Amino acid sequence: MKFILLALVSLLAANVSMASEKEQMPLNFTDGRTALVVTDPQNDFLDEKGVAYGLFADNIKALDTIDNIERLFKMAKDQSIPVFVSPHAYFTHDHSWESPGALQKQLLELKVFGRKDAVYAAGLKNTGADFFSKYKPYILDGKTVVTSPHKVYGPDSNDLLLQLRSNGIDTVVLAGLAANLCTDSHLRELVENGFKVVVIKDAVAAPGEDAYQAALINYGLIANAVMTTADAVKAMKN
Repeated sequence: MKFILLALVSLLAANVSMASEKEQMPLNFTDGRTALVVTDPQNDFLDEKGVAYGLFADNIKALDTIDNIERLFKMAKDQSIPVFVSPHAYFTHDHSWESPGALQKQLLELKVFGRKDAVYAAGLKNTGADFFSKYKPYILDGKTVVTSPHKVYGPDSNDLLLQLRSNGIDTVVLAGLAANLCTDSHLRELVENGFKVVVIKDAVAAPGEDAYQAALINYGLIANAVMTTADAVKAMKN
């Protein structure tokens, strides 16, 4: 048993290194079939006044997450690479769930990504569920596809997969928050549905270093490639 545990630890450690090795995979981001997908680029995670910002603050600063996500947005727009945003939201009716998971219950209690209205988006502007102001010029340009909100972590409950397929996308450059939750879950569901996925490891953020390292291990095991923002921006120019 001890041998098996040691072997597992070694395997996981090796896959953190594998994440770096995967950065050199030859990928064509300008083939018309690649899109940038950003999860949860919203105030409650990214704005200093956001309800959950404190959980992510150290990781955001260490990785330079906010600026790195903007660099991806800007280069994607400059190179006419399609951009998709998968936001998170909880409406009034979601608070009546019978048995939400432990974290879901906490998020609902804290009113993270809380929205009053699922029909007319009343009262959304500048709330915690609204998009981070720095990203609004890229998201609200009339070209970015903003999917319906996902409810738990992955895109199983929204129309991201439909939108990607309907736009002829087969490869996703993935960034956003939370690294070990929504971003990780989007990675898994996209791969399960046959998409190639490249995760940008410094354009994400997690609630603490341990959670971030856990996410990196999973990226190394699951993604087709894991790279830095600098390398992704360079690849987008090719």
